[in-house]
Amino acid sequence: MRTRSPGSAHVRPARRRRLLLGSFVAATVMLTGTACATSATSAAVVGDVTISEQSIFDRTAQASAQAGQQLTVDQLAFGNRLFTTQDIRSTLLEEAARQRGVVVTDAQVNAAMAGATGGGTRDPRSYRELLLLEALLSGQGSEPISYTNVKVTVDGARTSTRDQAVEVRRAILAAPAGAPVAAASGVVPLQSETVDLSAVPDQLIDGVLSARPGDVLINPGSDGFYVIRVTGRAEEPAQVSATTILGAQSLAVQRQLGEVALLQRYADQVGVTVNPRMGVWDPVALQVVPTPTAS
Repeated sequence: MRTRSPGSAHVRPARRRRLLLGSFVAATVMLTGTACATSATSAAVVGDVTISEQSIFDRTAQASAQAGQQLTVDQLAFGNRLFTTQDIRSTLLEEAARQRGVVVTDAQVNAAMAGATGGGTRDPRSYRELLLLEALLSGQGSEPISYTNVKVTVDGARTSTRDQAVEVRRAILAAPAGAPVAAASGVVPLQSETVDLSAVPDQLIDGVLSARPGDVLINPGSDGFYVIRVTGRAEEPAQVSATTILGAQSLAVQRQLGEVALLQRYADQVGVTVNPRMGVWDPVALQVVPTPTAS
């Protein structure tokens, strides 16, 4: 089995970078926005497994130190959701492996790490999860994987500051439905495009897959703030073959689509509960997303 180094693949094709530009790798070094909390409560509960807040705080504190930068409140909150999502998916992946009798040994993990090419993380946990996912997909055979897909159509604008973004959002909400986004000074309108569950979670699509038509989100990016208007959304039954997932050129897309397609039913089976301080659980996208913003 060919093994690639986690983190070494491109996140998304160039055609998607107009609106959904972002860095999956950079996202994984976001610090939790509530790291000062000390109460021994859970970040989430998956079946009978509890994910503690402290475990999230410990991981993100270490990542923050490696990043060596001061993070905004938005970035902190995003990191909080991202790490909780990762731990929930990890727990569901272990449950799927347990039920299907799939085992990955330390020797397999060490061999994969030794044979990896390119840059990226050398975290044994990441390699173990990748090997588990590939083993589960390989064991699927020719039987297609049935899951619920989500397609969301969005447009919007990019602004230089949050204050500008707030004003643009207010103008969009006050305008008739479908009205063009006003191109005021310092505001760059963005083309309409559709994203679905093959899109890797990052800052700029944070919460988009759970949003409804008419919702307008403000997400921070490396080059400003993105005001994202949701113009359409559809949930539909879908099928995908394991061969298609394993053949994805991007390792990040392979993991995203593979985890969602495989794990939706396990999430429904065992149940997932998220602490409201972390966000809201989306059972279709398998993400912890922001609490909806009041208009």
